[in-house]
Amino acid sequence: MRLLKRKPGAVRVRRGFAATRSKTLIVVALALLASAAWFANSGTTSTTSTYYVASRDLTKATAIVDTNVQQMEANLGTSGGRYLLADEGQLDKWFLTEPVASGELIPISSLASKKEEDCSAIILSLGSTLPNTLRAGSVVDLWAAQQSLTVDSIPYELALGAELLSVREYDTGMGESQQKVEVCVSAAEVRSVVEAIAKQSTVVAVRSRT
Repeated sequence: MRLLKRKPGAVRVRRGFAATRSKTLIVVALALLASAAWFANSGTTSTTSTYYVASRDLTKATAIVDTNVQQMEANLGTSGGRYLLADEGQLDKWFLTEPVASGELIPISSLASKKEEDCSAIILSLGSTLPNTLRAGSVVDLWAAQQSLTVDSIPYELALGAELLSVREYDTGMGESQQKVEVCVSAAEVRSVVEAIAKQSTVVAVRSRT
């Protein structure tokens, strides 16, 4: 049986090719690991906010104070606006309209101001969308202007220092959304607000100057 003799050069070429291939695979593997690490870090990078959580079971009409809530950091994304932020402060101004169980976030929809005892809540549509800086608990001034095609309508102050109780979006049925707000106005200003609604006046809310 005749054995084939391998040329020394051929062996070196094959070994060199194998070494180059190994280096290439290592480089590719390192690149993949680096990419995976980058995507993992970018996916976990998020902005957290500090919210208030009930430290015990809270019943309806309970005042929100330091002794019955605690702070918790969380990333709630677009749902964050539904809950009471710790940096908003002024806990002693809120009480619950619905019970909240221990460990649960405090929903803004279940909060009401203690001022409500001295004012009346009215729901109305606004002629312009509120900025994101105005939310439940903000104090606003209401202005109104009558809709007229024949004469110029001069805007007038409808209610000063009204408190926003809630802000809701609803579909007009024409592919557009409109805001409805619930505001707490003084007893002396209820009549003016109701008249503006009855006349279908355009009502806007701006941050209160008081």
